[in-house]
Amino acid sequence: MKLSQTAKFVWIFLLVEVYIHTSEQNIVNIGVILGHETDDNDLYKNIFKDAVNIVNRNSTFLSGQHQMLLIDHVLYANYVYPALQAVCNTMVQTQRVSSLILPEDICPMCGDVAAMASHATSPVFSLDPGSLKSGSVAFKMHPSPEDMSEFFLDMLVYFNWRNFMIIYDTDQIYANLEDVISAGNIYKWNITLRKYDNNFDRIVEFIKIEEIRNIFLYTSTEKTTRRIMEMGLDEGVVSDQHHWIVGNLDVYLDRSFMEELEVNRAYMTRFKMNYTTQWQYSYPSSPDRRLIDWPLRERLSFDAVLTIAHGMRRYRERVREEGRIEDINILPGDTMMNSCPINSDTPTRALWNDDLTYYNFEGLTGNVAFNPNGDRVNYTIMIYSGQGETFDTVRGEWSQNPLHWESRYNIEWRNEGRLNVTKYVLGLERRLKVVSILQAPFLMYRDKVDRYRGNARFRGYIMDLLEEIARVVKGINFEYEVELVADGKYGRRDEYSNEWDGLIGELVRRKADIAAGPVSITSERDAAVDFSYPFMHSGLQILIKHPNHVLDDPFAFMYPFGIEVWFLNAICFLMVSALLWVINSFNPYEWKASVERHETFGENIDNFSFKNSLWFSASTLVFQSYDASPRSTAGRVIAGFWWVFVVIMVFLYLTNLTFWLTASKRLATIRSAEDLLDQYEIKYGVVDEGSVYYFLKNSSNPDFQQMYSTVENTIPKPTVANVSEGVKKVRESNGDFAFIDETGILRYQADQAEPCDLYVTGGFISRNSYGLAVQKDSPLRDQLSFAIETLRDTRSLEHLERQWWQWDSKCGNLTTWEKQGIYSLTSVDLMGVYILLIIGCIAAGVVFLIECICTGKDVDQRRERAPARRDARRDDNRGPTSTTAVGGGTPIQPLPGQTHHQQWI
Repeated sequence: MKLSQTAKFVWIFLLVEVYIHTSEQNIVNIGVILGHETDDNDLYKNIFKDAVNIVNRNSTFLSGQHQMLLIDHVLYANYVYPALQAVCNTMVQTQRVSSLILPEDICPMCGDVAAMASHATSPVFSLDPGSLKSGSVAFKMHPSPEDMSEFFLDMLVYFNWRNFMIIYDTDQIYANLEDVISAGNIYKWNITLRKYDNNFDRIVEFIKIEEIRNIFLYTSTEKTTRRIMEMGLDEGVVSDQHHWIVGNLDVYLDRSFMEELEVNRAYMTRFKMNYTTQWQYSYPSSPDRRLIDWPLRERLSFDAVLTIAHGMRRYRERVREEGRIEDINILPGDTMMNSCPINSDTPTRALWNDDLTYYNFEGLTGNVAFNPNGDRVNYTIMIYSGQGETFDTVRGEWSQNPLHWESRYNIEWRNEGRLNVTKYVLGLERRLKVVSILQAPFLMYRDKVDRYRGNARFRGYIMDLLEEIARVVKGINFEYEVELVADGKYGRRDEYSNEWDGLIGELVRRKADIAAGPVSITSERDAAVDFSYPFMHSGLQILIKHPNHVLDDPFAFMYPFGIEVWFLNAICFLMVSALLWVINSFNPYEWKASVERHETFGENIDNFSFKNSLWFSASTLVFQSYDASPRSTAGRVIAGFWWVFVVIMVFLYLTNLTFWLTASKRLATIRSAEDLLDQYEIKYGVVDEGSVYYFLKNSSNPDFQQMYSTVENTIPKPTVANVSEGVKKVRESNGDFAFIDETGILRYQADQAEPCDLYVTGGFISRNSYGLAVQKDSPLRDQLSFAIETLRDTRSLEHLERQWWQWDSKCGNLTTWEKQGIYSLTSVDLMGVYILLIIGCIAAGVVFLIECICTGKDVDQRRERAPARRDARRDDNRGPTSTTAVGGGTPIQPLPGQTHHQQWI
């Protein structure tokens, strides 16, 4: 019984030993040392673990009998020695790892740590750019400094920079740019070097003082590059006035920051490793982020683990091919890294070191492959350059190995060097066919067109634009032939056949290469063809007849009251005047009775005769006082009510007068669709079945739908056949018709088409943009966009617009008073008032003649009787008289020395 129990324990011990031994044999250790940045929040550790889990789930890498295990270590070193101690002692010898991944942040002051470690043991993987001419034999996940130098030189030569600034942050980066700086003497570049030392203000000041426009930014870390970009945006040096080339690959820009760059129209060139986006679905990740948003070093970390797995897979295959050895005996003991030498002995390389260069595979950073020296090869860098809406536009690509690129894509690499823009600029040897449409001022026939042939037949904004594009376009000989589209339409899709007509139809049927004209960029058109960057921003506006040329009724000032009101007011005027005359004639307290009682002067007897009563009523209409006022209570009652009546009527008239006098001015205040819909006096129309017509028809905006319904249901239909007919209809409508069309077309008609009686109202019904259209997926789109951006940056587009819409304007040189006449009252608006005054002057002249001719004898008789009246007055003054006060009071006796002309109370 005792021996049996001892044997049992021995058996269990042997089983445990076998299990432990087998477990150790099945584990492949992968080492990684994390530093200042890579140890932050376990982000990189989780990335490495995710990659290890993917390798372990895929039996093709290590077979089902082996597992990969991540061994991590954290190191914050300031000198080379502790960094190498951690590599050789802590990881290689103690942990017995099969490979080691090293970022430079474990010792930022040491430079290329992976390069030094690669001369002591192997295989070592570097995640950072490294150092130029370091002799490193590490496997460089990042493109080598030598390749990056050649890439930078190709880009600077392509952009043809002559005067530019280089911003860097460390001595290592400066050393890596040695080839670029040295090439300045060959290419005659004027290079200004500025080191960023956490003080960006001095760099900004220098950029502004020296007016530097081209800036090359290259730093040791992506965070530093991003920080400088943000500060440059705040300081106004990352703008449309500067071209920035960001040397760091795949600088991560979040959506909000990219939108800020687009809004500020920052002109920037960036570079990205060309990778297949499908891997974001194949490779799950624990961080809650899309793989496309990962910074470059994070994706390089992921690909480093996959590289190790592919190398071990090849090692297993090679060893199995060399002899009949089971998979369990291949890994991991014979893949462990060799210990670092302790003397001057040459370090030995790992047995499977060469297997890491065997496979080409697609990782998160594109094609992953290495040459025997450990440099990364067969990769492609995509070039993004633009501003605003084209900020993220591909401009070209740079291949580290064009031969591999050709074999992979089965496409000819149409360039002598590594930089290829041919695919994106369509370097065709034939002449490009450009279709357009006659529309002033975009495209017009020359005078005596029969004398010209080819492109010389035309003139206009489009012809000048194509010439400017041909001047600045890069990579191709931009030769073109302009032809008119046969049906004279811009292009729309038929509802039933889905066929396109006009300019767009020519591109869809591949009968033309470019459609140039005032072609609005719409979502429907963009689905059928591709558009370049907009060369002009436009919109829909309203063309009306200039208010100064609208012939209104000269007697519009009479319209505040209806005709019946004018008649009633005239009757009231006569009735009140007659009533005052009657009261004066029969009331014992009025002026006539007082004169008869000798209570006042005799001249007052006619104060309220019928003629003077009319004058009293008329003078109060304009708030003027009359020489006398009624004396009796009855007269004063009627006068008071007449004054109230006059005040009410005058103020009602004046309140409504402005509306009628400014009737033509209201046309100029129409600025939007709502303004058109809120009025009924003015009809509006568009070109029948034109672009505006279908824009209103297909719009989901309720206002535009209502406008279309109004245009469609109005009888007679207010649509016109073309723009010229619409302009003619506006001229002949006397302000009753408004024409809606594209801004550029209407502005030209208003500013240059005589007579100058047209006006484009302020504001836009809608906004749109004009672009050059090309065939779907045509490489011409990017080249045209690049050329248009260049023209916009150099203000050439602004110059062209002024040339065709301002400088040759026949109606633009208006005086201040003519411009103000759009809103202020003019002589035309007040013509009726002047006519009324002239009528009054003529009437006064006629009456004057009648009085002079017909009443001359009466005047002579009055002159003869005048001395007799003066004698009678003199006699009256001598005798005692008693005078009764006004109103029947006690007579006032004259004081001693007073004359007959005493004061009556």
